[in-house]
Amino acid sequence: MGKAKKENVAARMASEARQLAKWEKEKKKPKGPYYLVYILIILTMVQGIDEIATTINTQMQSEIAIGLFGDRLSIMTLLSLLSMPILVCSIFYKALSDRFGRKVFLCINTLGMGIGLFTIFMAGKVGSIGGIAMYICAAACINFFISNDTQVLYIMETAKPERRATTFAIVKAMGMLSLVLIPLMRRIFMGSDITRWNYVYLVPGLVAIVIAVLCFTFAKESDVFLNNRISYLKMTDAEREKKAAEEGRAAEELKAQGGVGKAFKFAFRHKQLRWLFVSIVIFGLGAFGIQYYQKIADVYYSTDDVTQALMFYPISCAAVTLLNGMVGDKFGRKKSAVTMAALSFVGFIVFFAGCNMQWTPWLVGLAIGCYTGSFWGVGDISTIMVGESTPTNLRASMMSVSTILNLVSKMLAMLVPMIALLITHDDYSILGVLCIFGVIPTLGISLLLLFFKVKDTSGMDLNTVTGSEWD
Repeated sequence: MGKAKKENVAARMASEARQLAKWEKEKKKPKGPYYLVYILIILTMVQGIDEIATTINTQMQSEIAIGLFGDRLSIMTLLSLLSMPILVCSIFYKALSDRFGRKVFLCINTLGMGIGLFTIFMAGKVGSIGGIAMYICAAACINFFISNDTQVLYIMETAKPERRATTFAIVKAMGMLSLVLIPLMRRIFMGSDITRWNYVYLVPGLVAIVIAVLCFTFAKESDVFLNNRISYLKMTDAEREKKAAEEGRAAEELKAQGGVGKAFKFAFRHKQLRWLFVSIVIFGLGAFGIQYYQKIADVYYSTDDVTQALMFYPISCAAVTLLNGMVGDKFGRKKSAVTMAALSFVGFIVFFAGCNMQWTPWLVGLAIGCYTGSFWGVGDISTIMVGESTPTNLRASMMSVSTILNLVSKMLAMLVPMIALLITHDDYSILGVLCIFGVIPTLGISLLLLFFKVKDTSGMDLNTVTGSEWD
């Protein structure tokens, strides 16, 4: 062994010794008898902010387009699309939690969402070109942090295997109920005066910053991460190669403690993850329908009626999310995905028909919640299946791979309505028809792939899964 190689090995061993001491110290910290209760409460609050940050720009779409872009939604979409490549960086950022732990990224993500929301509030005050620049940067910041979903990793690594989907669904459903804050802020701060649209962002932004402080103060590191990381750091190189051979894995797969490139290679070596990602890409091509429901409703209803509809949106959204989790644990992930797809299809048809026939706003709001909640429910089940098909040392990195593939397909999907709006000089009446022909086929194809090509992952032990079980 050459001198340089010996020095590299010595440096790596010294680094691993420091990491081992750090994580063993972390593991010894007492959690208390009620830790599971309050960590789930904290994760629910984080999920609530994540849901608000994910949804608020969609539910304020018309007002932002008028307030900053002269009612040119196509221009707003184009500028937002140009800022999206920066999100590629998020996959490398997310993968770092496989090496540095989950807690620090839970805090940073929540703080980042809060800063983004508050910056959009300030963008409305600035207006003009400066306001547009602030909005685009803040929206990119929000999209960057909501794409990481560290709270989902926490839930997956905290819940019992047989109740994982249900626990995730309960936390997500409770988080979705926080979406009522958006129409509530619309009613309190904006009303019919859309020039005050930016004030809707003020309270959620400040609340997110407070929740980030709570995460830093009370959350502790995931036990699954600690156990896996400590076990790995205690092993010699020979022991690592022996364990990899026993598990039927390539030695470099076990040694890989995070890394997007390593996760990509791992995914395409294993049939389960390979087909999961193919279905996720196709699924993402239909996502543009989720982006325009507020603008579709705005074509048929007044601002006050849209606000009323959005008050009922979280109810059905949370209900289908709970159903998703219960079906996923009791009957399997694929059956849950099929159920969600059917509800999403029905929800959109009822929503679009209701708008055209001027049904009461609360019914339209329930239909929107059913449609969007079920659509994302398919994505949630896919995310759980990716996590349950990947060993802990690559789990966050694999979810980063899922994120980037989803991002690419969504960017492609955004081109279709944007080009259509540019050609028609922002004729918003065409959006509903575009959604029907864009969402339904792609959703159907992805579900067929999930049903026939992907194996169910219900009850997988995240401490022992190797990814080779389905090869």
